[in-house]
Amino acid sequence: MSTNWLLLRGLTREQRHWEQFPATLAERLDAKVTCIDSPGFGTESARLCPRTIAAVTDDIRARFDNHCEHWSLLGISFGGMVALDWMARYPNDFQRGVVINSSSGASPFWHRVRPAGVPSLLLQRFRSDYAQERAVVEISSNSPHVDKTAIARRWADYLADRRPSHNSVVNQAIASSRFTLPDHVATPLLILSSRADRLVSFRASQTIAARLQAPIRLHDNAGHDLPLDDADWICDRISEWFSTSESEPSFH
Repeated sequence: MSTNWLLLRGLTREQRHWEQFPATLAERLDAKVTCIDSPGFGTESARLCPRTIAAVTDDIRARFDNHCEHWSLLGISFGGMVALDWMARYPNDFQRGVVINSSSGASPFWHRVRPAGVPSLLLQRFRSDYAQERAVVEISSNSPHVDKTAIARRWADYLADRRPSHNSVVNQAIASSRFTLPDHVATPLLILSSRADRLVSFRASQTIAARLQAPIRLHDNAGHDLPLDDADWICDRISEWFSTSESEPSFH
């Protein structure tokens, strides 16, 4: 199936945090890839983030021109929540959807935020930009091949360049905590997650897959930032999904 991709990033992140993933996805799937920031972050950092996922969805949707082309949607973490809400409420906007390491109110709190990630979340505002971003990459990446020092320095530069307001960070966290899993998503959906995610339990993804009757694929050792740790694995799973056109959910 010929399709282009819109990518939505996670909590307090912006499109530059995808690093090389958009280029990898475009090359591997021979597709056009577009990234859009959530209100309050990245290119939209001068604006205030709303307090609901639905309002974030509608804001991004108003800025996305998908006319005359076939598009699919991929979101990670907070971006996955937006993706699920978008596909549920506007089922004709996308051909397919991929949700990575996300969660919803259908899961208990301890699946949505794992204990190992709590200190990083609580101490952010008391750290320097580099120390803050170093803590983020340390908890979100498990790959020994990721240069965490270089990534943290680059992410600290992103933060200094387009710093979100404290209110936007709080509002985005509130929107995330209030997200309720849709009863139904008609758009064909693939769930990807990592068993070794130290921020969000993979069981939250299993719950999403089970409730929405979507296939799920689990990475054995990547971290929460699965696109950073193993972009090729994501592309492989999407390619397999496209080629097999699974009709029954698979949970494992």
